[in-house]
Amino acid sequence: MQNIPPQVQAMLGQLESYQQQLQLVIQQKQKVQLELTEAKKALEELEKVDDGATIYKTVGTLIVRTKKGKAVEELKEKVETLEVRLNALERQEKKLNEKLKELTAQIQSALRPTAG
Repeated sequence: MQNIPPQVQAMLGQLESYQQQLQLVIQQKQKVQLELTEAKKALEELEKVDDGATIYKTVGTLIVRTKKGKAVEELKEKVETLEVRLNALERQEKKLNEKLKELTAQIQSALRPTAG
């Protein structure tokens, strides 16, 4: 395999780049999924709390008091934003997988000995 044509070497470089991009997308997707699960769980728990109960939320390194309605609204917005982000990452992951599959096929085709 020492004599790999420059064209195939370029494709292999592109393949490696796609694999790295895919790995980053997968890591981001996992992080967003975790945040989404946490936000949904917090929202679920918050819905159980009485309307007059004292609610606290973290803001940076502080913990501040807030109203239940405001906290619910903020969590719903966060869930919505995370779902949009997750959908975008899933589309990106799908496109990268398709590119990887296509490029792998091209590389295999280029390396196959020609019949003659």
